[in-house]
Amino acid sequence: MQLFNFHSRAVYATLKNIVSERIHYTIQKMCETIEKTYKLNSENVAILETNQKNLERAYYKGTMPHLENIKNIVNKYIAIPSNVLLEEDKYQRTQYSDTEFENINRTLEVLQQRAKRATVLNTVLKEELRVLEEFPITEENVNKMCNIIENNVKCPNVNEKMYHLVEDYKNLSTSLFDTITTKMKYNPVDNLKCKEIDLNSL
Repeated sequence: MQLFNFHSRAVYATLKNIVSERIHYTIQKMCETIEKTYKLNSENVAILETNQKNLERAYYKGTMPHLENIKNIVNKYIAIPSNVLLEEDKYQRTQYSDTEFENINRTLEVLQQRAKRATVLNTVLKEELRVLEEFPITEENVNKMCNIIENNVKCPNVNEKMYHLVEDYKNLSTSLFDTITTKMKYNPVDNLKCKEIDLNSL
């Protein structure tokens, strides 16, 4: 957290950007001067741009040790001392063990699941309420419908009818299939004359 309304990392990042920008603009200005002075053609300009990028990388690599020193200095003078506890960090004074932390996570997961179920239930109840408002159902209408169903719906005994149906099917099957002779099955055309042929003589 910030002790002076800004973080040490922000200070270091700002200084790092300043160094990078100074390197970039200085090399860019130098290359522009070379291009104007020597009136380079397109091929040489392309080579110059490539060398510009390589030179920027080389300079930036050379600044790394100095940037590390700057980072240490910033952390030394701007970072929050170890003995300082900010107002918003006072809740961190209570430390939890791994077991306690896992129990807290499990409790949190249970609460999240309950919240999800409550949200789904609330949505379903709202939908049912909307349907009931569109199609109101009173107790009187429900009782009336129940009486109509009880008085008018008849459930005939179908067992006997099914038995007769099966018997009729058996009789019909017997009359249709038992009277078919071998001749009718394989020679259904009347007065059909067939000639015997010896297959071995073919």
